[in-house]
Amino acid sequence: MKYESRTIRKAVNEIADQKWFLPHIQRSFVWKYERNNNQIKRFFDSILRGYPIGTMLFWITKDDIQLRRFIEDYKDGMDIKDTYIKSSEYKDKEKTLILDGQQRLQALYIALEGTYNDKEFYFDILSGKEPFIEGKEELVYDFEFMIRTETNKKNNQEEYWVLLKDIVLSDETATDIRRNILTEMKSKINVNDDIEKIVDDNIAKIKNYFGELELIYFYPIDSTAGKITDYEEVLEIFIRTNSGGTPLEKSDLMFSLIKLDWVDAEENFEELLNSINKQNAFKFDKDFILKAAIVLIEKKAQYKVEKFKGKDGEQNLKAIKDNWERIKKSFDWLKDFMAYAWITDDATIPSYNALIPLIYFAYINDCKPNSQKVKTNCQTWLYKSLLNGNFSGQADTIIDSCVDIVKTQSKVDYFPYDKLDDNMKRRFNRVVDVNQTIIDNNPHLILNLIYLFNKQVINFQPSLNGNSPEIDHIFPKSKMSKTYPSNVVNNIGNFIFLEKSLNIAKKAKLPEEYFPEAIKMMPNFYERNFIPSDPQLHKSDKFCEFVTKRRENIFNIIKEVLIYQN
Repeated sequence: MKYESRTIRKAVNEIADQKWFLPHIQRSFVWKYERNNNQIKRFFDSILRGYPIGTMLFWITKDDIQLRRFIEDYKDGMDIKDTYIKSSEYKDKEKTLILDGQQRLQALYIALEGTYNDKEFYFDILSGKEPFIEGKEELVYDFEFMIRTETNKKNNQEEYWVLLKDIVLSDETATDIRRNILTEMKSKINVNDDIEKIVDDNIAKIKNYFGELELIYFYPIDSTAGKITDYEEVLEIFIRTNSGGTPLEKSDLMFSLIKLDWVDAEENFEELLNSINKQNAFKFDKDFILKAAIVLIEKKAQYKVEKFKGKDGEQNLKAIKDNWERIKKSFDWLKDFMAYAWITDDATIPSYNALIPLIYFAYINDCKPNSQKVKTNCQTWLYKSLLNGNFSGQADTIIDSCVDIVKTQSKVDYFPYDKLDDNMKRRFNRVVDVNQTIIDNNPHLILNLIYLFNKQVINFQPSLNGNSPEIDHIFPKSKMSKTYPSNVVNNIGNFIFLEKSLNIAKKAKLPEEYFPEAIKMMPNFYERNFIPSDPQLHKSDKFCEFVTKRRENIFNIIKEVLIYQN
């Protein structure tokens, strides 16, 4: 299949005639129309300057997919659900869906057929003489959404505003359009030869770029022709072509493939995400919630589009909908548990998959496992699983195996950590012990643990960015790397958490110089950071001894912390 093309005018007509749609998978219109970030003006300026506007990706299908129409009259805060189309209206009918290119086509459609906050799109037909700066952008051609009374106040010898659509969509010739515009202009301002020439040039450019040149290039994925029919493949293409824009999730496609009778599904998911992500401290997404939900309704962890297609898809989603309050309560339990375990930031949770058996444990026990012993054992199991990387590779199989054990062996007052560890070791040949290598696997998690042991809670989400913790080399990397191998320099024994502003101020000072300054500001600096107090170990020539000693201290703390309560 080859690329196809349309003129901008033809593309806008295709949208107006409801021949092109947006799948439910697409995000809403997000291009900014602000003074310092005006993506719409920049886009139209690019068109008139002859800049390429990129290729697009279309999907032709007869499948029963939730559709959205393009927004004609945009308003801030509008409900995207107002653009939904009942899938039954186009069931078994061929339809063209825009997979990549929504923002560009939507901007064109609003500007040429609709309104933006009740204002129409005007073009300064006297612009183009010289560049001007708006915000951080250099523009040549000027466009604005305005009402007509605003244009009357602004029109003069330097700027004169006309409706862009009156030129682009008009069936009149360029000569007739020129005559009409100049006649109106002469009734309001003095028109000289220079003005007439600018008007001529701009009308010719608009007619050319919007109505004659085929600037809309798109690649059609035609599922009706049997070329690409697998949804997993369509999704992969979609994600790759959108990699430079808003990240897409598998759940976006899943929601669009099913006949949803759960109108508030995505809103419920967003509400839950906002709750558990704690102001962006974590990066949970809809994919994770949907994957966990599949596990909770006993459909196993493999996350495939097929689980949400057809009758099986409807049944699975119905099961999630019917149990939503219980599912949400299980995530609330998880949120409270993570706070208990002092996992407060994305850096301290390298595998979200390791959380699914814990969510399932809460779910089947009606979120009642809250004894100190149970939470401590859950915490110890989770930390050991994360530090040993036990949920990397074969993740779905491992999740299913853990869930089976939790289902058959757990009680409200018992988390089967011993059976989980034994299964992980025996079936998957994974390490479950606390050995010397465990402290090398995740410095954020290890440092978090030892600071907690010392009753020092690390705030990963401070109000001020300068107070955010960073992993710092006690002996500066820039100096030690010249003499010592990487595994010694980048060693947990040489790492501490340091506030960003302090880290910048510290620069590349050696401990001999830096430690006395740090103690003045923080008398318990050595104790807080588990630093050997012997000043001889703070010298550069004792670097290896320092790292060995501190590493040993850290390992002993981890062994003491990661112990199950029988």
